[in-house]
Amino acid sequence: MSSVVRGSNKGPIWTRRRITIIILVSISYAVWFDLLDSIADCPVKDIPINCKSIGEIFGGNQFYQPWNIAGHFIPALFMFFFKPLRIEYFLAVFLISTAVMDSPIWGIERLSRGNLLWTENHIPTTSIIEWIKYYYNPIGFYSVWDHDWLFPNFPSAAAIFWSIVVRVGAVSLFIWYEYLHKRIYYQKLTNPFSKMK
Repeated sequence: MSSVVRGSNKGPIWTRRRITIIILVSISYAVWFDLLDSIADCPVKDIPINCKSIGEIFGGNQFYQPWNIAGHFIPALFMFFFKPLRIEYFLAVFLISTAVMDSPIWGIERLSRGNLLWTENHIPTTSIIEWIKYYYNPIGFYSVWDHDWLFPNFPSAAAIFWSIVVRVGAVSLFIWYEYLHKRIYYQKLTNPFSKMK
């Protein structure tokens, strides 16, 4: 595949440099946000028992999660430096950032702060492997949060796993579609017999 994927005759839409910048900006913000999101308020300092999550501190999921989601448009503001402006850039940053935020990086950062993770029935654990198997079970339709959000048993393990797959897949599709579209366009230009078909 060429290092340039052109979306119009005026210039490149996707380049390796732009794709790299988008990925770095998205991951940087998500890792930073995960660090904030892993904060917990514990009654006894350095003892991670009966702790309040950052969501509970800020009023619960009904208040915290909308701000959480909206915050991922912050790194998208960097896309204003790209010319021409393309909605695909903003969507790509948002999707990658939220996907990274929902990845096991959050669990790793939580453990690094001395907080606990959990497995089935919310039994505390310090095993990142056990937590990943529970939290990202692609066929797990049980709730993985302390408190459900939007409706019962949401988000489930399966919802989190497949939503990450869909988000990463959507960004890949943006790039693949532009590449395929322009490849067909250039083939028609370079093939004088294509117009006769």
